[in-house]
This record gives sequence, C-alpha cells and structure tokens, in this order.
Amino acid sequence: MRGPDRPAHAVSEPHALSAMSALTATDIRKSFPIGGHPAEILRGLSLDLPEGAFHAVMGPSGSGKTTLLNILAGLLRPDAGTVTVGGTDLTALGDRERTLLRRRTVGIVFQDCNLIPTLTVAENIALPALLDGKTLPAERLERLLELVGLTGRRDQPADRLSGGEAQRTAIARAFAPDPKVILADEPTGNLDSPAAHRFCDVLRTMNRELKTAILLISHDPQTACAAERVHFLRDGVFVGTHEGPHDPARLAADYLRRIA
Repeated sequence: MRGPDRPAHAVSEPHALSAMSALTATDIRKSFPIGGHPAEILRGLSLDLPEGAFHAVMGPSGSGKTTLLNILAGLLRPDAGTVTVGGTDLTALGDRERTLLRRRTVGIVFQDCNLIPTLTVAENIALPALLDGKTLPAERLERLLELVGLTGRRDQPADRLSGGEAQRTAIARAFAPDPKVILADEPTGNLDSPAAHRFCDVLRTMNRELKTAILLISHDPQTACAAERVHFLRDGVFVGTHEGPHDPARLAADYLRRIA
C-alpha cells in the first residue's frame, strides 16, 4: 500500500537483495471482503527468489496461492508490503508501468495456456515481442523451439496442438522476452501424467540452460518436485520449506506433515 506522500509512478531504488535476487516479496498482506467483513488472505508473507533459482509453492485450496502469484505478477496490488522484480519496486508503479514491466521482465504461464488458435507455434512464441513493437530474434526463436521440443511443429496452428504441445508453446512464449522471472500457476493442471512429466522436464531444462528464475505454483507433488526448493503455504503464511532429492513421495509426506 502506498503511503500518502509516495508518488504513484515512482520507481524505488533496488531492494537490498535485488543484486542477487530475481524477485523479492516483503511482508505482503492482502484482504478481501467476505460476508461484509475483511478476510486476510496473505498475512505478512515474505519470499526471496534468487537469480537462476527454481522454487515452487504448494498449499491447499484457499491458502492464498493464486492471490500471491497475482501480486507477484503485478496483476493485483497488495494492501501492504513490497514486491521487487529485477531491482524495481513493482508496488510503486502505476498501471501502465506495471504492464510494461510485466511484459518485459515477468513471464507468466497459466493452467489455460491462452494461445491464439489461428497463429502458429512460432507466431505465438514471438507474440510478446510483437506487442512490444519489436521482432523476436530468429536465433532466440530457434533456441526456444529446440528447448521445448517443438522445432518440427513450428508452423502448426495452435488449435491443432495436443495439450502438452500447447503448454510447451506457452512456456516458450513466456521465456521469449528473456524475463527476470517466470511465474507458472498450476501449469500441468490440464495435462495427463506423461505430458505433465515432460513439461516438468522442459521447465528444468530451460531453467538450467537459460538461467531464468522460476516460481511454480502447484498442489501436485509430482509437479512441485521439479523445483529445487518447495515452500509450503497455509492460511496466508509459509509454514515450512522442503529441499532435497526430487522424490514426490518424500515431498508429499513432508507437505502433509507441515500442512496438517
């Protein structure tokens, strides 16, 4: 929440952690009116995502996962706290500045991949650059197609793709502007197990090859264990962190113990 003397369009000096952080959230609070009374969804939540890191957030329905992602993406303003992306305080920007920063430095992947059905795979991937008045370099496009395994499908219209191919196109599109961070909200929710497994493999590969930080939101331990660190969210606060081998069974057991 902006103070009374804070200009709506001011850009803060980089956060102290931003030299090594792709994204930092500090003491985020958010309430919504429910039944005529404010219900606090996020209660002083803080998170640091280092450059090149791959973290995930797991939590039950109603824990605040989607609210958190929308705030980190600049789609929703917090009631209090700050979000710093690439050294810029997102919460200090006006609507237009937030839109431009999001387009250039934050890649977002939703459960519904939101491709334009009449455009080809390559055209969908290049769309963010086009919206920004630029052209996606050919070598960047070819590299992204290679990483998501869609080089041979580059000219296929989006409405003729399988669910897994469509979601891999969406992740390539999110990476296209070379963002500081990728935010993925339940990206495997509409995929069968084989397609979800391949998608997670693609995410790990892109994180390793492109050195872009990723924050994945998921309730599924099979998906979340793609990350190197998993934060457990309950009732608007983090209640623990899981680190270790990519073992869904161990992650699920740790999650249930922390959330119960």
